[in-house]
Amino acid sequence: MLFDKVNDTFKQSVKALKGALSKLKTLNIKELKLKNMKFDIKQLKKLDLPKLSKKIVDKKRFAISIGAVVLVVLITGYIYFSGVAYTVSIDGSEVGKVRDKKDIDALLEAKKGQYQKLHNAEIGIEGELVYTKTRASSKELLDEKSIETFVENDITYTIKSYSIVANGNGVAALKTEEEANKVLDQVKAAYVKEEDKAKYKEVTFAENVEVKQEFNETGAIMAVEEVAAFVLKGTNEEKIHKVAAGDSFWSISRKYNIKIDDLQKANPKADPNKIKIDQELSLVVPKPLLSVKTIEVAEYTENIPFEQKVENSSSLYKDQTSVKVKGAYGEREVVAEIVKINGIEDSRNVLSEKVIKEPKTQILIKGTKELPPKKGTGTFKMPTRGSLSSRFGSRWGSVHEGIDLAAPIGTAVNAADGGVVTWVGTRGGYGKLIMVDHGAGYVTYYGHLSKYSVSKGDKVYKGQKIGAVG
Repeated sequence: MLFDKVNDTFKQSVKALKGALSKLKTLNIKELKLKNMKFDIKQLKKLDLPKLSKKIVDKKRFAISIGAVVLVVLITGYIYFSGVAYTVSIDGSEVGKVRDKKDIDALLEAKKGQYQKLHNAEIGIEGELVYTKTRASSKELLDEKSIETFVENDITYTIKSYSIVANGNGVAALKTEEEANKVLDQVKAAYVKEEDKAKYKEVTFAENVEVKQEFNETGAIMAVEEVAAFVLKGTNEEKIHKVAAGDSFWSISRKYNIKIDDLQKANPKADPNKIKIDQELSLVVPKPLLSVKTIEVAEYTENIPFEQKVENSSSLYKDQTSVKVKGAYGEREVVAEIVKINGIEDSRNVLSEKVIKEPKTQILIKGTKELPPKKGTGTFKMPTRGSLSSRFGSRWGSVHEGIDLAAPIGTAVNAADGGVVTWVGTRGGYGKLIMVDHGAGYVTYYGHLSKYSVSKGDKVYKGQKIGAVG
């Protein structure tokens, strides 16, 4: 009984094996390999499996035969239901499995061809597409729609272009090397006028700037004029103020909380003193992405400072000085290498210098006499040296309540007596006026001045300089 059951099982296995062998023909598999054993399909076909079963008399041989047949069936089934495939991944992230690399490559090349025709440039993809050999059943494979979606939407296509790189950091990408160099020339031109080029020994960049051939995303490619403006301003942001009646640089800077210096930087071609109604002013303070460096060898004449010596004198008060010998600047001819960054001097290296005129030492006389009391004495002195041009009293049909002294502009005006300064400023027909209260009801007025030497509230002594003739 046991033998009959085993024999039946064996016959069923043989039948399954025949079915598997017939399907192997369509797979065109000529040889199966498992570890060190080989099964030649042609030889398996020649076997007369029914006769083989009848010849099995030894139980041990019978068991081995059944094991071999089962093993062949298992191997055949595995090969039939799973085959060679490829695991697809991009930048280390697995996408799925395909039977043939061509399933993706053909669509990928077609898509790249479309972009190449559109941009007239070599097209690449961002990231590394990797195929790893594996085995998979049909159910495990990506279907046609999934592959199309991956190629269309999940891959970032790049274009062969030229990047401007500063100190290793990308600044902008352009279509051609010629366009990239044109941008750099335009940035330089913003700080170096064409007519001034001859005077520069070198015009370059403070950063390590280079143009590199790279693959960039198609949307990152910019036009020359767009890039030049972006590099000079450091942003694509635009904020504009249209000048209205009554506007000034000061009022505009206050309105937008911008420093006047920054407003001038944002509008280098505008005259702060002559803005016009409807004129457009930029409110974006430029922060250039590249710094233009110029080296100029310049020849110029510069002053040599003079020394100053002081001599004491008891004839002058402690707060008084006078010039005994007026100093004079010397002169020298200089040849220097001047380095500027974006038009602003960064350093100066003197190559040679020659003195053509020696400076003259100035000698000052400084007073040592104690200061008089800073209060009224009741007596007055003339406030300045000059001729009396108009007296006190009747003048031109009215009363002239003072005297006019004519003297050169800038001549010192001194307090007629000690007291407290009660007014400094412009007033009526006096023009620039200083008033000093001497106490006891006495106040002196000093009008028609060119400048002030004191402030309201100062205490002054008799003969102290308080202003200058105007």
